[in-house]
Amino acid sequence: MFYKAILQTPIGKLGILTRNQFLTKIDFLMPESPLIEPQDEVLSTIATQLHYYFKYPNFKFTLPYQLQGTPFQISVWQALSKITLQKNISYGMLAKKLKTGARAIGNACRMNPLPILIPCHRVVAQKTVGGYKGEKIAIKKWLLTHEISCLKN
Repeated sequence: MFYKAILQTPIGKLGILTRNQFLTKIDFLMPESPLIEPQDEVLSTIATQLHYYFKYPNFKFTLPYQLQGTPFQISVWQALSKITLQKNISYGMLAKKLKTGARAIGNACRMNPLPILIPCHRVVAQKTVGGYKGEKIAIKKWLLTHEISCLKN
């Protein structure tokens, strides 16, 4: 994949894709991925807004984005977008709300093209953080802890 920008963040490197002035994808990348500086105004705005989120967890994104997925995935991602800061929801509760199964919610979360912006990290398992696999579970925990920190400030 040819990223238009690769940014260093507190959770590692993020690959950014855009198309026609819209953000289309944010990927978690390997540490050895080379940084690519934003080369246009749209990419600079994306980088700036991500920077503000990592500094101020209650920052509200205003980025124009386009979602590509099945109608079901898009409906889940739209529901995720409405989960406010510090209002985590379980896979089961979101599934009940959308009249579907928890696994289907998990699969749509896994395919989320815009993590952080569309906060799939706020969907948690019944008794654990759940979701993300491998090193990404540490990212999910970091994001949740980061967002909780704005209560203290």
